[in-house]
Amino acid sequence: MLRRGPEVAPAEPAAAPAVEEDEWNWRGTYELGPAGPPRPMPGAADRATVGGPLGPWPDEPGVPDEPAPPAETAEATDDGEWAWRGTYELGADPPAPASAAALVPEEPRGAVEDAGSRPPLAPRGRDARREPEDAEPEPLDPWFPPRLLYPSRGVEGLAMVAAIGGAAWVMGTLAPEYCLAILADGELLGTPSMGRLIALVSALPVLILSPLVIVYDFQYLARVLAASSDGEPLPPRPPDRNADGLLDGVGSWLLWIVLGAGVGLLPLAAYRAALAWTGGSWSPVVAAALGLVGLPYALMALMMTFLHDDDLAARPGAILGAIARLGPSFLGLSLTVAALLAPVGIAFAAALALRDRAFWAYIPASLACWLLAAWLPIVAMHTVGSYHAPRKRRLKWRRKRPRWGAN
Repeated sequence: MLRRGPEVAPAEPAAAPAVEEDEWNWRGTYELGPAGPPRPMPGAADRATVGGPLGPWPDEPGVPDEPAPPAETAEATDDGEWAWRGTYELGADPPAPASAAALVPEEPRGAVEDAGSRPPLAPRGRDARREPEDAEPEPLDPWFPPRLLYPSRGVEGLAMVAAIGGAAWVMGTLAPEYCLAILADGELLGTPSMGRLIALVSALPVLILSPLVIVYDFQYLARVLAASSDGEPLPPRPPDRNADGLLDGVGSWLLWIVLGAGVGLLPLAAYRAALAWTGGSWSPVVAAALGLVGLPYALMALMMTFLHDDDLAARPGAILGAIARLGPSFLGLSLTVAALLAPVGIAFAAALALRDRAFWAYIPASLACWLLAAWLPIVAMHTVGSYHAPRKRRLKWRRKRPRWGAN
């Protein structure tokens, strides 16, 4: 009889090794149950009823639940994004983002070796080319033909023309005509002394303010000259309306009057003295020709006084040498400036011819003349500055730090 051996229980399968669960790499599905009703928020009436801070939420223990919201509100919330029921299926891991080095394009071979030959990157707003400090600026505006509408390129130019022209009209036309009318009325009434007194009192403000207006106009003309010589296409801002704006640079104008205009007008002064000595008659044609002879000297002295580092650079030898280096082009510039200033004298002569025939037409005509007298000198200064801009190296003198800044 065979004996049975002890019954052996079947071996239990070995338990799988525990794998640490990673919540970021977990794969499976999320089952979402039905969404509960939205939690009511306390309104303004509730806050008014409760005098202190808000109490606990309705779902906290010990607090009775509030009634559910109406059916219309529940149906409206079921269609919302936050009340969606379903499962989210998570797939495989997304591809790893590319490294920052892979996003940078690879430079071609030899770029590192040639990096020393390339100019460095310039800051924003500056040219990448490293030009020397005294390099000739690119001319932005040719000097010929003259830009007759130059003052209209900016509000500053138009404002200066209107201010200087209007002030000159009041002081040069209206005030003198008023004083002449007072003198005539005094003679008519038989009280000429009283008429002279009233005319003198009326003329005192004009006598005080006229030099200030003239100096202010000359200061702006110097700014136009300096800005145009630096290649600025727009009119500069007016000088400051204070003592510094009026007096800064007056010495340069005085130097030019003595060294430039005084010497340039010597032929005309000699002609006038000869006529006074001999008793001859004045010839406008001869006077205009002698004025044209001295105009190139006066213009070159003007450029050297305001655009040179040396205030006393306008010496006769230096002026004549600069005129000889520039040659016919500078003579053409002088004729251009003369052609720009000649219409001013012609306009005043035509306006004065209307005074005796049509006085009320003469008054607005004189205003147009004064505006023209303020406009054309600005154009002439811009023309001279634009002529000087591309010829700085040839003249071999310039002002590195202009005192007449165009800003």
